[in-house]
Order: sequence, then C-alpha cells, then structure tokens
Amino acid sequence: MKKAKPVIIFLLKLLISFGLLGYFLSRVHPERFLHTFASANYSWIALALTVYLLAQALSAVRWAMLVRPLGIATPLKDLVKYYLIGMFFNLFAPGTVGGDVSRVYYLARDEAAHAEGRGVTTMHAAMSVLMDRAIGMVVLVWLGAAGLLLFPRYAVPHTVRMVTFLFAFGLALAVLLVPLVRRLLPQDSHPIVVKARLLLRSYRMQWRALAAATLLSIVVHLIQSWMHVIMGRALDLDLPFTFCLILYPLVGTFAAIPVTLNGFGLREGGYVYLLAVIGIGTEKGIAFGLLLFLIVALDSLIGGLVFLLQKSASPTAEIAGKVV
Repeated sequence: MKKAKPVIIFLLKLLISFGLLGYFLSRVHPERFLHTFASANYSWIALALTVYLLAQALSAVRWAMLVRPLGIATPLKDLVKYYLIGMFFNLFAPGTVGGDVSRVYYLARDEAAHAEGRGVTTMHAAMSVLMDRAIGMVVLVWLGAAGLLLFPRYAVPHTVRMVTFLFAFGLALAVLLVPLVRRLLPQDSHPIVVKARLLLRSYRMQWRALAAATLLSIVVHLIQSWMHVIMGRALDLDLPFTFCLILYPLVGTFAAIPVTLNGFGLREGGYVYLLAVIGIGTEKGIAFGLLLFLIVALDSLIGGLVFLLQKSASPTAEIAGKVV
C-alpha cells in the first residue's frame, strides 16, 4: 500500500490538472484561441526564454549564497549545473520536489567526495535547498502584497487582497519567530532535531548571507515580473509592469498549492482570473498560461541535457532513503 500511495497521489494530481485545463478550454472559442497562438511574435518569445534562463541562473547564485554558511564548498559552476538539473526534474518528474531531491543528491555527493573533514552531510544539503525555497516563496508573497498596496487602482477582488495580505503577514511573523523556535528545540532529542538546531544556528550567525539572498531573490522576482510584460508583447497584450508585479506573485503562489501536477491547471486558471481584471478574455488568459509553461519547459530541457551528461545521473534512487 505504501508503494501504491505515491502513484495514487500522482494520478489524482494528473486528473485534477487535466480536469481544470479541460474545463477552461471548454469555455473558449477554439478559433480565437488558436489564432492567439498562431499570431504570436516569436522574437518576443525568444527574449522571454532568455530572460527566464537568466532569472534561473541568478537563482542558482542565490542558492550558492545559502550553501556557504553551512561549510559547503561546491564550486558555483557546479551549483548552476545542479540548479538546471533541478529545473528539469521540477517540471518533468512526478511531484513537486523532484528537482529539490536532485539538488540535494548532487550537492551531498560532491561534499561526500571532497569534504576533507568538514562534516557536511545530506542534512546540510537539504537545509540549503529548503532555505532557498523558503526565501524564494516568502519574497514572492511579499512582492505580491507590496504590488497590491502600491497599485490599488487595479480592481483585484477584495477576497484575493485579504488572503494575500494575511499570508504575507503570517510569513513575516514566522520569520520573526524563527529565533524563538530555535531556542525551544530540545537540546537532547532526535538526531534530526539536533541537526536542525545546529543548522539554524549556522544561518543565525550568517545573517549577511540571508540578507544578500533575500535581496537577490527580489531581483529575480522583478525580472520574472518583467518577463510577463515580454510574454504579453508576444501575444499582443498590453500588460503594464505595475500589474505584472501583482499578477506574477499571486499566480505563482496560487499555483504552488500541491493539488495539481506542478501547478498545471491552477496556473492557467489564475491567469484567466487575474487577467480579466484588466479586461483580457479567457482565450488569451489560457494562452498566456500555456505560453509560460512552454517557456519553462523549453528552458528546463537544458537541465535535462546537463543531467544526461553527468557521470552519475540517478539521484532519486540513491537519495530516496537519505532525505526525510
């Protein structure tokens, strides 16, 4: 039964994804929808592909900032490679953490081979990936809340505003309570709790690294917001950058809800819902969401190529019993 459970969850997510997408497609005019894609400007799409890849490279640099305080000395060029591989697995592996597992695997493997007594473990690698994910998500939500506050002229539904503000406030409170949580963790307990306490202490002593990673995350998310403007140009849509500062964070947060396959279906629904705020119809909203998916997929294939070139390319099998 335990072996069947992941398969069942995967199939349910797949069903929900295609169910949502089928529902939205059933509400569009086929000819108008196909015309939106057929008339796309491929020069703008090529620029969007480049911008997205740049944002992911900067995200890899952010991750590098977070591994150094843990004593991990893997070179930046290797971290970029592992981040690209993670992109590939995030999109094409079943589940939403395949890319995280692959990053932990390669990082732990490298450090095991070259640690030279530094005592770096799989737990350290996992903590760096978790911290990278956490900072990225926190900044994304805060950016969306800031966009709603700074540009109230966009008629985003009141419920969406309130949920976003509450979520942003909750994350801010959680960040402030981290030192208290660290103190409350028992000194002598399960080895995982002890290691978590030590790793949290490592980041507490390296607040400059956390601040730098947060600032870089802001830059990454601003670039991703600008990419939405470019995607709009590709589909002949006039998307103000100020609105994209709301659109991208809110849809990204919504799509992170783990009920579909990598956000497929939820993401398109989010674009349909929010683009309607500025008068963009369902056909173009779905086309916009699918265009983002294609851009992510094409750039993620680079990570697939890097994965195939690795001498040892079987992370999920070797790390399954190591990561909790």
